[in-house]
Amino acid sequence: MKKTIWTLCMMCVFALGISFVFTGCGNQNRNDTTDMTTEENAAGNVSSATEDDSLADDVGEAADDLADGAEDAVDDVANGFDSYDDAHDYLLNKLSTDNSDGQYEVRNEKKDVTEYKDGAKGYHFEIYDTSDSSGKKFGDFYVDKENGKIYKKDTKTKKIEEYK
Repeated sequence: MKKTIWTLCMMCVFALGISFVFTGCGNQNRNDTTDMTTEENAAGNVSSATEDDSLADDVGEAADDLADGAEDAVDDVANGFDSYDDAHDYLLNKLSTDNSDGQYEVRNEKKDVTEYKDGAKGYHFEIYDTSDSSGKKFGDFYVDKENGKIYKKDTKTKKIEEYK
C-alpha cells in the first residue's frame, strides 16, 4: 500500500513539474522576440505597443463571437425556427435538460410544417423514451415555427398545451 501511495505521489509531482516547465517557457519576455512599435496618440503622447496588444484584440474578438452566437441562439428561440433540424435539436435539448433520466428519440419524422391548433403552425415530433428497453412513447410535441414555443399533446384530453 505504501509503495502504491509513494508511486502515485511521485507521478503527481512529475506531472506538476512538467506543467511548470511548459508554462514557464511560454512566459519568457525576450526583447529580441518582441517587436516594439512606437505610436503617437491624439494628445501627442508617445506610447509603446507590443505584439501582446494583438493578443488582447484576439481575445476581445473571440468574446464578441461568443456573444453573437448566444444572441443568435436566443433569437432563434424567440423568433421561431426556419428549419426542422433547428427545432429538432432545440426540443431534444430541452427535454434532456428537463428530464435528466430520459433519453429521447424522434420517430416517424415528417419534416413538413403542420397546423397543430387554431391556425398555429409548427413542426410535429413523436418522442419516444429510450432510456429503458420498453421504448414507450413519451408524447407528441410541436415546436411553433413563429415563436419557438414547445407544445405537448395531452394523451387523455387530446388538447395541445404549452410545455413548460
